Amino acid sequence: MSEEEVGRMIASFIAENLASLMEIGKDAYKMASNEMKLYLEKTYSSYLREKWDKYSQTKSFFIRHSPVDFYEFYVPIAVESSNNRIDEPSFENLVNESGRVAVLGTGGCGKSVLMKHLFLSCIKYKKQVPVFVELREINSQDLTLSQLIFDALNSESHRFDKEYIDKAIYLGHFSFILDGFDEVSNCHRKKLIKEIKLLSRSSKECSIVISSRPDEVFSGIDEFKLFKVVKMSLDSACLLVEKLPFDEDVKGKFTKELKDGMYEQHKSFLSNPLLLSIMLLTYGQNAEIPTKLSIFYSQAYEALFQRHDALKGGYKRERQTGLDIQDFAKIFSVFCLQTYDKRLFRFTRMDALDFVDKSKRHLSESFNNEGYLDDALKATCLLIEDGLDIVFSHRSFQEYFVALYISKASPEVQKKLIGKYWKNIRSDNVICLLYEINKDLVERLLFIPIISRFYKDIGVSKKVGITHYVKYLKNSFSTINFEDEVSASLKNVIADDHDILRFSVLKSGIVIIPNDFDFDEEQKYLMNKYKKGGERTEYKTGEFTYKKELVRDLSKGYGAFSIQYLQSGYNYLKQLQKKHKEIENSLNDLLSI
Repeated sequence: MSEEEVGRMIASFIAENLASLMEIGKDAYKMASNEMKLYLEKTYSSYLREKWDKYSQTKSFFIRHSPVDFYEFYVPIAVESSNNRIDEPSFENLVNESGRVAVLGTGGCGKSVLMKHLFLSCIKYKKQVPVFVELREINSQDLTLSQLIFDALNSESHRFDKEYIDKAIYLGHFSFILDGFDEVSNCHRKKLIKEIKLLSRSSKECSIVISSRPDEVFSGIDEFKLFKVVKMSLDSACLLVEKLPFDEDVKGKFTKELKDGMYEQHKSFLSNPLLLSIMLLTYGQNAEIPTKLSIFYSQAYEALFQRHDALKGGYKRERQTGLDIQDFAKIFSVFCLQTYDKRLFRFTRMDALDFVDKSKRHLSESFNNEGYLDDALKATCLLIEDGLDIVFSHRSFQEYFVALYISKASPEVQKKLIGKYWKNIRSDNVICLLYEINKDLVERLLFIPIISRFYKDIGVSKKVGITHYVKYLKNSFSTINFEDEVSASLKNVIADDHDILRFSVLKSGIVIIPNDFDFDEEQKYLMNKYKKGGERTEYKTGEFTYKKELVRDLSKGYGAFSIQYLQSGYNYLKQLQKKHKEIENSLNDLLSI
């Protein structure tokens, strides 16, 4: 949109809402009517213009020299709930489904891009004033949600009194777009969930949209309708490639490969906007698309490090430090480790230089800190500048380099870091990437001790029986729920061990499911039998016994609530213990120890 069009849109927004703004302000601001009218018009005009300018521009490792119009590169991503699919989400059609929405999706699927689009479309909708809150700010400043909202509404150019904001919230004046719950440290999440619930219940007319990677915690927030981001279709993938600023010949060949079968063959990668974009970058340098995410990021890093500027006739950007590709990666791994440990994804230049300096001293390297940071920003584009801050081009790079650091650390450090970070397994890919890089390491230091403890807690010594199964349900879940499907609410204390069991069973591939077994039929049977009416039905596991019919029905089948699932995990544990004992014995024989 042109400057004039944006100005007219904002003026129209204010004109349509002026009466309600005046009503809110009459108690908060002790001004004459005309004076307050001018004040509110100026304040809202400044707020909306500032936020529009901020979120209607975008940068990435493809678009790195200066921000460009958001919609030049925006490709709609579909979202779906249990009973509906929206192919082109907007603020209007999403909140018409529910005033409380959680958008869930994996890393790089486009959640944050969608949230910016929802913010901008909310301004165009003209019904509520959007407030965009980056929840990760809680990590560095230890703020409350209400403080984040207050800070998001205020700046040097405009101020809203707290009394005005509170009244506006009560009257349903705002829509809250809360981005990145998954980027909030675990230690802050419980408190934040309480604050989100409080905001939801005290502002019934305000719309709330929150984004996160998949997390079971949202199944416990009853008023929020869950929408999952749908994998990008072939047509959308081709459209995104067409929009990216890259060599036209390369894009043409890449698109043809997508249509000729490459998309279907590598759908897990190429249906993700971020991974598709990076794949275009690496296309032509590697003969095959890797099947492992860790290899993919390794190749992406090599492409970023060695890239020629495709937009400038093959000009190779000079690096200031002179570090080779391996030494640069070592430094960046330590940089990522420090920021990941603090759950930082955004930082000032001074903080970034401090992290670089600590990385240099940790590895006893010698180079110019400013030069290294500029190389990370301009030569490799692993980092980008966003206003006055520096951010990762995508947080998935941070996760990959943390996994890389752990894989090459000393045994003592590996044990310490795996022990510290495995509880993030639901919210990021560090352990998943580490498993791909060094499978034996994760099995030895994580799977065997945690899964052994899990089965010891429920009393299994040989074979899983019904009494072990009941204890498993009670230990791992607080309730079994029947709404749109059979699900469970995880317990906070012991559920972490269950996460490792689930992760390991998934990676093992040993669950044997008969060809004639139908999960849909099993779900339908359980739903028809145990769901009461049209409402969500919960059964407390604390009341379960082996005689309860629901327990017997759940124990059958092959899903995560079955005895077969538990037995598969136990069989896998025994396989791992045997495998690593044989590795130890083989080494002893090889070296005659």
